[in-house]
Amino acid sequence: MGQPGARLPDEFDVVTATPIDYFFLLFKPFMFADVVRHTNSYAQWSMDQAGRDDPRWTDTTEAEMRAYIGMHINMGINPLPATHMYWSSNPNIGNEGMKRTMTANRFQKLTQYIHVADRASEPAKDAPDFDALYKLRPVIDHVSATFQEMYTPSEFVSVDEAMIPYTGRKKIKQFMNNKPVKKGIKVWMCCDSTNAYCHKFDVYLGKQARTEHGLGYRVVKDMTSELRGSNRQVFFDNFFTSVQLVESLQQEDSLYSCGTVRTNRIGFPAELKKPRDLRQRGQMRVLQKGDTPLVASVWKDCSYVHTLSTLPDSTKVVPGQRQRGAEVVPVEMPHPVAQYNRYMGGVDLHDQYRMCYEVGRNSHKWWKYLFFFMLNCCVVNSFLLYKAVSRRRTSKKRYAHLDYREELVSELIAGYTSRKRPSSAMKPKRVGNENVPAHSLERLPWKKRRCVQCVSRGERKESVFGCAMCGVNLCKKGCHAQFHSGIGIDV
Repeated sequence: MGQPGARLPDEFDVVTATPIDYFFLLFKPFMFADVVRHTNSYAQWSMDQAGRDDPRWTDTTEAEMRAYIGMHINMGINPLPATHMYWSSNPNIGNEGMKRTMTANRFQKLTQYIHVADRASEPAKDAPDFDALYKLRPVIDHVSATFQEMYTPSEFVSVDEAMIPYTGRKKIKQFMNNKPVKKGIKVWMCCDSTNAYCHKFDVYLGKQARTEHGLGYRVVKDMTSELRGSNRQVFFDNFFTSVQLVESLQQEDSLYSCGTVRTNRIGFPAELKKPRDLRQRGQMRVLQKGDTPLVASVWKDCSYVHTLSTLPDSTKVVPGQRQRGAEVVPVEMPHPVAQYNRYMGGVDLHDQYRMCYEVGRNSHKWWKYLFFFMLNCCVVNSFLLYKAVSRRRTSKKRYAHLDYREELVSELIAGYTSRKRPSSAMKPKRVGNENVPAHSLERLPWKKRRCVQCVSRGERKESVFGCAMCGVNLCKKGCHAQFHSGIGIDV
């Protein structure tokens, strides 16, 4: 597979590239053209089915679709309980940037008609070639390819499940009582354990025909199919782990593996299931299967921890630390347990990035949850690429995930507006005289900075005075009054 890390195009400049350039590596610009084409086609198809035109619909464009997607990403940064609230006339609630970009009615129409596949050629549910994910297939195929094309995982990868919150009636909905998201669409994911980059994903469509070694075996083999022969280390939890799986990965795929295991798995040593002689924290027992690299172990922590491993040095004992109240206690643990604790969290970390700023709103259409999930994965993966290779200088001392999303939103919207005239909420309002005294010229508590009024005239002057209410520095000679008259406040 080549050297681990980003595999960027030769012409890509990491010194000048901005967030949208990294995003377009994973969600190519031509995809917006495809979404526009399918959306306009679906709108026309819907009107043909209804037998009448929709007077509030006009065909969309690529610029508008980019702005629409940017607005959804922005909603994750600035969440509100209901979509219509972003267009509220209440200055404490409404979002001025969203109002300038498009009207609430236009946003609602785009939400109604957006499509990413050709609705007219969708096969019937009883057709032999029916694809349950047909409505998303172009996007799934595209981002699956770009995720693997632009990045080679490190030596350590983890396989786990992620849940997309969904409470509708689609049969692919799963219920998992022990998960933070109890109802939703389950997605299998393979992520780099060192930075949480999503290498591969697959949507779980529900119970299928029974396989020879079970669901967990099939999922891990599928998720690691592109890693075969690379001698990487794969980590997974007890839902997946079995003797057949770890042996198959080592013998057939040249992959090392490690996972916690349920003691009722076929082939797990009976003497390790409930060892009565392990009573104190840190005690362990390790068994190796003949001359093979397969090692089974049990370690006493608060409860018994059982693992199967083919990692190098699986029989080693390493020092570790555990918490006992406020006290940190040194303990010994098997090498597989230490490696599992260190490298199992790749998918969970990717989930944390994704769930911090969720993309998309509640919908009656199940496929939109998956579409916005993939868009969010593109944002997270592109940020991880940016963090790994970018040498661009910014004004931020630490360019964080939130900063990346904010800049990406600005670049996607790029000043686009579909409004023909400004809304009343966007017009400057004159402040009543009873509020004016708060806008007084005074010495500010922070250091000397440039006068914003002088800067607007192309002059460079600094001042320690200004308006604390507006949070700006202003010169004592006339700039205070000029600045406030410009925003509709008499002082």
